[in-house]
Amino acid sequence: MERLKSLGKFGSQPIGMDIDSGAIKAVQISTGGGSYILRHVGYHRLPPGTIVEGEVADHDLLAAEIKEFWSSHSFKGKSVILGVANQKVVVRLLDFPRIEDAEDLKSAIGFEAQEHIPMPLEETVLDHLVLGPQGEGSDLDRILVVAADREMIGRYASVLRAGGLRPAGIDVKALSLTRSTLPEMFFGEEGAVLLLDVGTELTSLAVAQGPNPTLTRFIPLGLGDFVGAVADAADLPEDEAEKQALSSRASLGQALGGAQEESEDTGEDQEDDFDPALVYDVRRGLEETTQALAEEVQRSIEYHHSQVGSREVAQVLISGEGALIPGLDVYLGELLGVATQRGNPAAKLAANRSNVSDEQLGAMEPVLAVAFGLVMEDE
Repeated sequence: MERLKSLGKFGSQPIGMDIDSGAIKAVQISTGGGSYILRHVGYHRLPPGTIVEGEVADHDLLAAEIKEFWSSHSFKGKSVILGVANQKVVVRLLDFPRIEDAEDLKSAIGFEAQEHIPMPLEETVLDHLVLGPQGEGSDLDRILVVAADREMIGRYASVLRAGGLRPAGIDVKALSLTRSTLPEMFFGEEGAVLLLDVGTELTSLAVAQGPNPTLTRFIPLGLGDFVGAVADAADLPEDEAEKQALSSRASLGQALGGAQEESEDTGEDQEDDFDPALVYDVRRGLEETTQALAEEVQRSIEYHHSQVGSREVAQVLISGEGALIPGLDVYLGELLGVATQRGNPAAKLAANRSNVSDEQLGAMEPVLAVAFGLVMEDE
């Protein structure tokens, strides 16, 4: 995607920043010979209320948190590409008669977009990407059109500047996944791949056929919903519910009877007696939320299949904070009837020369998928 480049261009070592209601996540890479080298990784938890529903809720607090985050890390430069996902970002796939002149195409898109974008165009930042012919021999081009509320984008740009950084570009989080999480091996496959980044508050979804996205949306459900469901089901405070949700004892990918063996094998604290009733309640909360997520994903799959030229969704790749829930990929795959596994954006790195070890990177990888995609180039 063009990353809404009206905000500027970035240098040879861009910094991708993913901010949601839970944390600031950032990565810096360098490129050489077509390879990516990881240079620096940053993660910083945010106070509740800083970001709400994907938008800046407390400008001054977020600016202060960005300053604190930046001072504790050693990123080179201050140019940042930011990812956004909220109800004020609209992505549409439109078909246009082939127009060679770039300015004529831009005018045509601006005119047609009025019928498809539920926002006044004078209040939006509009961008597009030509994906290619609608089909073999077609004289129609498929165009990905992105519209984002100008005030919302401006607020993010303002908070970055107030935090001492330079906004070098804005990208849609779902589109970034097609660069970081979509394996190159699928580019020539017949099937489509669904990419799912389950963040703290929102889930970004993209369906790709080959290297191109054919559908993007966000789902108002994230790790916080899983934690809330566990807190309700097991009558736990939120911090303990989060700990239990991420514990291997209540893994969605194993039978209840295997939970104690898992604990013994992984060396978890044996003074904390295994409580099958607690595990049952925790898993009940996780299962209910996964079912709600699966219903939303299934709707997207059905919509994708209804489009002309669509291919069967052959695989689902998940990332984000929600992907840290043990067994989520297995259970979600069972509900969808589609092979599902964690995405592996770090596989696209030629080397890790950052401030985190390979082991730490492996543990953090799911939550860095969007940040990686923000700084990786389109294939």
